[in-house]
Amino acid sequence: MRFRRANEGFHDVVEDQVREAQRLPFLCECADEDCFGTVNVTHSEWEAVAAKPHHFLMEAGHQRSEGEEVVGSLREFEIARKPG
Repeated sequence: MRFRRANEGFHDVVEDQVREAQRLPFLCECADEDCFGTVNVTHSEWEAVAAKPHHFLMEAGHQRSEGEEVVGSLREFEIARKPG
């Protein structure tokens, strides 16, 4: 959840300052607390994932927590649903 909160703050800061098609380096929202990965997506793509309860965007193959499952993808990134 720490990465999600950071991404929400980043999103709020850049939302009105970037072009729609511009990809931004959101933090990987995997289960690894020490992850330095990024997912380069547009702010509206990130919003679409974050709008669904318990859905998180991460680099493909990154650590998942127990009970978490991949439910989709966005280009080379995975969308995981975490138990909630």
